[in-house]
Amino acid sequence: MWITLLVMAVAVSLEPFRIGMTLLLLNRPRPVLQLLAFLAGGFVMGVTVGVIVLFVLRPAVGSAHFTLPRVQIVVGAVVLVNAALVATGVLGKVRGDRPAGALETRARQLLDGRSLWTAGIAGLGIALPSVDYVAALALIVASGAAAATQLGALLLFNLVAFTLIEIPLLCYLVAPERTRAVLTALNDWVRSTGHRGVAVLLAVVGGVLLAAGLAGL
Repeated sequence: MWITLLVMAVAVSLEPFRIGMTLLLLNRPRPVLQLLAFLAGGFVMGVTVGVIVLFVLRPAVGSAHFTLPRVQIVVGAVVLVNAALVATGVLGKVRGDRPAGALETRARQLLDGRSLWTAGIAGLGIALPSVDYVAALALIVASGAAAATQLGALLLFNLVAFTLIEIPLLCYLVAPERTRAVLTALNDWVRSTGHRGVAVLLAVVGGVLLAAGLAGL
């Protein structure tokens, strides 16, 4: 479970909108506070949704039909479909082009002021449950691990998923201009060719999950 979760979290962290928003916030007044508000909003949404699913809705999904092999097969198939959509550029239009265009323009309009609430709300929005996140939660639930272990897995997933916000935040404190330059280059790379690497990563995860699920039946 752990390796799969980490790989899925890395794939989520490479979403162009997350990188673009981080770069945008670094160029706003009070960038450190903006990033902290954005990160806090994302963590609040991600962890809250995860806790509700794992510990409030857990009895409803903990039936005999909800076994780890079956979840691995379903999640593996979904991840493979995602990989195909990313590779063909279909999902890239949703995760890449649109956020970089229309959504980024809207974000710039919203962030014209100095309000930290806007950054926090943007963080809440970016952490709304996606297919990847629901798949990760399903994998955690189906693992049958102890409650403390599942909570640890949830926190670890969110920690890794926000890596490209956390690291720039720390680096900015030491080298602001260098951090902006590196993040700009990464943003350009992800928007142009990075979706191929994400597609390969998703395909590997999906294939491993599917094979493990079929072997466990």
